[in-house]
Amino acid sequence: MQFPTDASGDPTPSERVSNETRSESRRRKREREQSRRRLYNRRIKAILAGGMVFGIGAAATLAAWTDTEEATGSFEAGTFNIDLSVDGSNWNNTSTMTFNATGMYPGSKVYAPVFIRTAPDTTIDGELKVSSGGTGGTSGIAGKLVYRAVTTSYSTGGFTCSASTFTASADYVYGGTSATTNLSEKDRQGAGSQLVGKTGSSVRAYCFEVTLPTDTPSVAQGTSASNTWTFTATNKAPS
Repeated sequence: MQFPTDASGDPTPSERVSNETRSESRRRKREREQSRRRLYNRRIKAILAGGMVFGIGAAATLAAWTDTEEATGSFEAGTFNIDLSVDGSNWNNTSTMTFNATGMYPGSKVYAPVFIRTAPDTTIDGELKVSSGGTGGTSGIAGKLVYRAVTTSYSTGGFTCSASTFTASADYVYGGTSATTNLSEKDRQGAGSQLVGKTGSSVRAYCFEVTLPTDTPSVAQGTSASNTWTFTATNKAPS
């Protein structure tokens, strides 16, 4: 198509205006098309986002269909204590053994019992072990005294602590039928362990024999010594 031109060959002014009008029209058309596309894209994205939200909401609704049950356990610790007696009737936590040990002489022997039980509120059986602290020295009679001890189950009125207690069949904790232990030995552990029942249901009796040997020298006259035996109880797990 030929457009009018002037003498120089360029489009006439009227033609230039017409061309500019057509260019502006095409530009506006492109802009309107781009605007429609952007609006369309935004709508598509909004629809997709709405679908995602719907999907999340549906999942949350499904998760709400749950049920929970609970079971509660209660726990209470048992108690474990022992009592001691030197006469089989008066029970406490510590006491002095009743040796008739004044005026000892070479070859003399003295005896004293100890009784151990679990406290009445104890809910667990126990095992007893005995240890000797030692006299703490070796001068005078402290380094000469010897002892032995036996143990047995006890029922009221059924235990005598005397020379007759130390038989060949007795259960020896220290020493033996013809053997003794030096009282000066520190932290000397007794043999084995002894069972004691819960709730004070059983009593364990011990008989201690202490001897001043016949070869004790005269320089030991007027001297003295003391010793502490410790009874340790450990709770026994049920079998």
